[in-house]
Amino acid sequence: MRIAFAFGVCSLVVGCSSPDSRPEPTEEPLTRVDLRAAFGSDSIDPIGLAIAPDGTRFIFDESRGLYRLDGDRAVEVVPMSAMPNPGPAAPLQLPVTDLVALSPDLFALTAIGDGYLLDTSAMTLTQHFCYLPEGTPTNFTQRTDALAFDAAAGRLYAQPMTYDENGAFQFGQVAAYDRGTGTDVNWFSLAGDVPVTGMLAHNGGLVLGQEWRLSRFDLATQTVTDIDELGRFGVLSIDGLAIDPVANTLVVIDRRTDALLDIELSKVTLE
Repeated sequence: MRIAFAFGVCSLVVGCSSPDSRPEPTEEPLTRVDLRAAFGSDSIDPIGLAIAPDGTRFIFDESRGLYRLDGDRAVEVVPMSAMPNPGPAAPLQLPVTDLVALSPDLFALTAIGDGYLLDTSAMTLTQHFCYLPEGTPTNFTQRTDALAFDAAAGRLYAQPMTYDENGAFQFGQVAAYDRGTGTDVNWFSLAGDVPVTGMLAHNGGLVLGQEWRLSRFDLATQTVTDIDELGRFGVLSIDGLAIDPVANTLVVIDRRTDALLDIELSKVTLE
């Protein structure tokens, strides 16, 4: 179901930063996992991170598929070659761009134009939500590189970026979806043409990751505030973002360095 909403305009304005503006590393993360060693390859492309309610960690590699992280070793769960077919009504348009864990065997994941539910027990992939608000030209393309899940509110959040038929950026948004039905329940506009590449739900708002920076989107006031920078931990690119409630850490995938970092929550600002 697609619903039209009035868009609340937020103040997030972003652009590409120069390496000179990145803080020098001054602090060590709690742990750092070399994902090239974990996958046993010098050529990997980690685009998403999910932590299941039982604490199990999962990584999605764009070309390889879904893997479970057992300590410092990546174990194949669903390779791309075995990814279930969602059917002709909503075919999977690659690449897969992010995921969250809803349970140890159920994941929400995003691709071009649509969000899906992947059940690794039943080995099914079903279309669950879409990025196309009513009134958007049908020849436009939507992509989100960030997905978050608020279990308490029963909401999924995506950050669709819309492009015209020539690939020119048009507008960016945050969209909220009902977890059970996949119905879109709210849309918010975001200024700026640089996509959010990591996102998590936290205390009634969303923490957004871009490059090494964190900002907070307040859902009530529809405002965005810069809150922290992770460059001091050696982060170059936030491409996966989650909280591990057991370890009490902020977990980050850095696609540029192919690393997974645990940072003590007490050392970062999320509000």
